[in-house]
Amino acid sequence: MLRALSKLPQRAFKPSSSSSTLQQKRKCGLLAAIDNIWSPSYTVPSTSMLLNDEYTLRSATGTMIHRGPDGRHTARGNIHPGPKFSNPGDEHGIGPKWVMGHQRLAIVDPDSHAADMPFLLDFGGDKYRLVANGEIYNHEAVYNELVSKHGWGYDKISKSDCETIAHACAALGPEVAVTKLDGMFAFVLLKEGGSDGTAPVAFAARDPVGIKPLYYAETKDGAMAFASELKALVGHVVPGTVRQLPPGHYWTPETGEVRYHKPEWNFNENYAPWEDSSKPQPTADEIRTAFSAAIKKRMMADVEYGFFLSGGVDSCIVGHALMPMYRESTGDDRPIPTFTVGMEDSPDMMAAKAMVDALGGEKYIDHRPRIFTGEEVFDLIPKIIYHMETYEAELIRSAIPNWLLAERAGTDVKMVLTGEGSDELFAGYLYFMDAQTPRQIQNELKRIYNMLGDINLHRTDRMTMAHSLEARVPFLDTKFTELIMSVDPANKIVDRDAVATNSEGREKTFLRKLFEGPNANGHVIPTPVLWRAKAMQCEGVGEDWVSMLQRKVSAEVTDAEMANAAALYPLNTPHTKEEFYYRRIFEDHYHGMAHVINPWEGGCRAGGAAWKSDAYTREGLGNTNLLTHAFQRKSGAAAFSTSAGQTRTFASMPAYADVFASEDEAVQNAQEAGYNMFESYLTQGSDDRSMINVKTGTNKYHCAPQPIGSTDIFRGSCTCNTPTQSGYDAAMKLFDEKLSSLTSQEEVEEALRDIFNNQRERIAAALQLPEGVEVVLCPSGSDAEYLPIAIARALQPDTQNGRKIVNIVTQLKEIGAGTNIAANGDYFSTHAALYGRLPDGTTKLKGFDGNNLEEISIPARGRCGTVLDASAIAKEIAEKQPDAYPIHHGVFGGKTGLRDSVMPGSVDAGSASLGVVDACQGRFSLEELHSWLEQDSIVLFTGSKFYQAPPFCGALFIPKRIAEKLRNSPPPGPLEMYGRDSIGGFLSDKEVSPCFESWMPLLRGPKGDANNVGLALRWEAGLEGMEKLAKTPSSDQMKAVNDWADSVSQMVQDNSDQLDAWCVERSIVSIRLKKDDGSGWLNMSELRDVYRYMSKDVSSAIPQLSAEEKEALSTRCFVGQPVDVADSHAILRIALGAESLSIYLSNPTATLREDESAVRKLSAIAKHFSTLKQSSF
Repeated sequence: MLRALSKLPQRAFKPSSSSSTLQQKRKCGLLAAIDNIWSPSYTVPSTSMLLNDEYTLRSATGTMIHRGPDGRHTARGNIHPGPKFSNPGDEHGIGPKWVMGHQRLAIVDPDSHAADMPFLLDFGGDKYRLVANGEIYNHEAVYNELVSKHGWGYDKISKSDCETIAHACAALGPEVAVTKLDGMFAFVLLKEGGSDGTAPVAFAARDPVGIKPLYYAETKDGAMAFASELKALVGHVVPGTVRQLPPGHYWTPETGEVRYHKPEWNFNENYAPWEDSSKPQPTADEIRTAFSAAIKKRMMADVEYGFFLSGGVDSCIVGHALMPMYRESTGDDRPIPTFTVGMEDSPDMMAAKAMVDALGGEKYIDHRPRIFTGEEVFDLIPKIIYHMETYEAELIRSAIPNWLLAERAGTDVKMVLTGEGSDELFAGYLYFMDAQTPRQIQNELKRIYNMLGDINLHRTDRMTMAHSLEARVPFLDTKFTELIMSVDPANKIVDRDAVATNSEGREKTFLRKLFEGPNANGHVIPTPVLWRAKAMQCEGVGEDWVSMLQRKVSAEVTDAEMANAAALYPLNTPHTKEEFYYRRIFEDHYHGMAHVINPWEGGCRAGGAAWKSDAYTREGLGNTNLLTHAFQRKSGAAAFSTSAGQTRTFASMPAYADVFASEDEAVQNAQEAGYNMFESYLTQGSDDRSMINVKTGTNKYHCAPQPIGSTDIFRGSCTCNTPTQSGYDAAMKLFDEKLSSLTSQEEVEEALRDIFNNQRERIAAALQLPEGVEVVLCPSGSDAEYLPIAIARALQPDTQNGRKIVNIVTQLKEIGAGTNIAANGDYFSTHAALYGRLPDGTTKLKGFDGNNLEEISIPARGRCGTVLDASAIAKEIAEKQPDAYPIHHGVFGGKTGLRDSVMPGSVDAGSASLGVVDACQGRFSLEELHSWLEQDSIVLFTGSKFYQAPPFCGALFIPKRIAEKLRNSPPPGPLEMYGRDSIGGFLSDKEVSPCFESWMPLLRGPKGDANNVGLALRWEAGLEGMEKLAKTPSSDQMKAVNDWADSVSQMVQDNSDQLDAWCVERSIVSIRLKKDDGSGWLNMSELRDVYRYMSKDVSSAIPQLSAEEKEALSTRCFVGQPVDVADSHAILRIALGAESLSIYLSNPTATLREDESAVRKLSAIAKHFSTLKQSSF
């Protein structure tokens, strides 16, 4: 049952007492576009879809959903140019426009809508519009100063820190206001202008060091667009116009980029306060106090947070300074989560464990490591480049452990503190040992500090936000940075001999000595940790995997390709095969935007230094022996493992703040497993088969309510589908536009009535149903089985007075497991779609429990697997009971694609018998479908097989003559048949078609009890596939299917040592697998294991694999579940779905390449099955 409009949070959180007043923090992704009326070339408003089409705006915003999965909001309006600008309208007289979009990640007060952006604020007629990403730490002080010193008289409408930006800009002017802000931020602000002649203002800004990103570009007709990430601009702007706003800059259309942050230490070449005896140097206590203050301001949150404990000295210092304040604010009964990533027994893992022990152990620290192997990193590269939006090799290598670390942390918390930025202040890189003078060190620190927004902070932001995780960086606090850069750089000199001997004088000695004493709790950083060598994270997590990765990616690039690199990529030409491989992936996503990337000079961090150093090369640290220290010499260290649970692909997806809260068990399970409200409702209104297992994060078919990853393969449309990306987007669009703004169950009910009417019409159009055929929507194909029984009672009233109904179902074991059960009037699941969990012991639907219903099942095959003539057997059964009313089933496409020889029609439009065609697989031509309807067959259909809707969504097609009879007949009895403990537990009046008008009052349950939102979402996803494929003639589809099946069956036969293409029926290839000892074929139980192995990376379970087998076994493939077809064997299925067919029609090579990977994995599993059975998979 739906309950109105308050949200269960996506992740559970515990309020923190560290914040005395409740703030509303929104970390997010922003998007904005404005007509550039300031440009001399401006003539008329832009025709860009980004500015003119709401779906385009929401879709572009949605590309950054990982940055803010807790909600998506958009706004639009007009700019009022005033007398300073010309104001020509478009052909409709509409003037220049603006739009804004925002993805929200709620860190504090996550249930409030008051701070949802875009902000639309009115200050005495001046209308300000704002989207922002980040956090303003001093927002209360700024606002209070506006009131006390500048007479600002407008109250805030929310508790949001970001709202203060608009108030400050309105009160002081944005050029002044931005200099007042202390925090990490990027924002776009627009003042619309007014009819009174007030000029419009456009303004964008980025924080001083570049913690938060902001890009801007032009559309083809000159409008300006802004976004947090490149991916939101792709397809909407001219690629060559894209720029990243530099850190510490603002932008206006009149001035372009202007630097507002100009600290003396960074811009005065003669800056040297350490040479002025009248200016005392900062003391150790002053530095430690400033660092504690930087940490404290970053602790404010109303969600559980933690910190990255890499095991390096920087993160250990953060933990050392943080823990006394954390324990003071929360007490000692709430350990703080910490996260470490590394290979087993790597330096980082061992150092982190030592630091946990030093800070008091598990009483105060909940340590959550992520151990990885070198083999698993290669497959992450495409995802990382997509999210990183770069091709810089050093940055990508270092991003891999960051991805794994953020992925691990993102399952548990929404915010972490990190040690990022220390090296740029304290000369922490090993190449500093080659510097000759303190002045060289100071200048080099300025250079790499100014690159932070392009390099380290770029990586930190993208890798954490890819997993909906906010990272805060206390070392880069503006005041702390100013203090440290005033320190005599002679204190930061690195002694080469000290590096070699791992002694005092090595890099960051000044920092290490600052924190070698106890913290306020009396805890001390262990000496081996405090003095361990500086390692790039891609080295500290374990040294071997980097070279493994480089060898593997280099093997993907030929010598010929490398020789042509300069011609192919004239800008920032790749110098190594590794760089070429990364660049190629980048260009696939961001073609034309290579100029945006600002790589290190010489391909590595040390390349732009004023001195020469061999410490770093393009391939990484030049001499890994420099990493040797106490922890690396240790052996036998305890290993750490993690039970992080399911890994979500591309991080978490969206959530909706105040849309629906539900007592529905399916929704609650999905939310507890970490899915957002939209995804949770994809599982609602079905049965136990689609419910999410909280521990695994998937349903019984190992599928999740999210699209699969870009490297995964899906060929399981004959069983259960994950949503396709286009289907997911279509369903989410429906949820956003038609449901998310509703405030009562009555509104939801009326909205669903319109949605279902629309979906019935679209199904009829996509399948070109003859005029007069009506469509009933139902939760699944199994649920649809109840309706023919009720329809029979309406068409033949004698069946209501004792005449027996014989319901003859064919292809047992080939049809859905619940079909024959439902055909007997029994519940086939522990749950009913609208009822929920059934009372224990409930087996029969009310009104179906008399003696006048008999279900008879006919097997599909004999014991040896031969096909039985089910149609002939069914005819004989009916002839033996001449007094009974027969319902004849014919199956057109069972689990293996098997088809009965006869599709039964209805005799006398159902008065004498009822014909039912089970076409739930959806693998038929339009001509076949229309022929069944012409013979008055009721057709059972689903969108959740071939058309790849998520599980499940069914339909019945009622032929015209039967529909007319039903329209003119009273509702059949008994009346209890319509209650919630019978058909009313599956259907409401909204899902049935007009011919059931007399039934509707009986199916109309209490308000809110019969709102199947999930069914509407699933059908919307299915219709996306149906309508796309409907554009291709049915004959072309059938030819493509046959060609595909021929190709795949040949692939199987090419692997005949392990596989056999046992049965090929249209778009389903059924495969049996040989036992690895040669004794026969795998049985049903064994194939269930194979089915599970196919959906996992099982390559680590088999030692000494060939490269080809390792690649095959690491690929995640979703295939059709096993079918028990004979005593001697069972089969698994590779099934082509509508989405895959659409791709095949345009690019058969790419589709068949995926099929080949699936076949290779099946073959490898069969070959190594016994070993896999002994593994932990």
